[in-house]
Amino acid sequence: MAVTTQQTIDVVGVIKSVIAAEEAACAQYKKIIKAVDGDDYVTQDICIRLLADQEAHLVQCQGFLKEYTAVS
Repeated sequence: MAVTTQQTIDVVGVIKSVIAAEEAACAQYKKIIKAVDGDDYVTQDICIRLLADQEAHLVQCQGFLKEYTAVS
């Protein structure tokens, strides 16, 4: 069965969208970390851990983008 244009997925576009979402999440966690500094250490600690996870996802997605664009 042949794949038509309507059935293909813009993988680069999807990866770029995920990267944008990861960057937005990182920015939001940084705002929360700064906002609660000195007042709510539990929330700050949770956000620091979540930020680390998001940054790891971001690096991973950037790697996917680099690999995929090098192959395409």
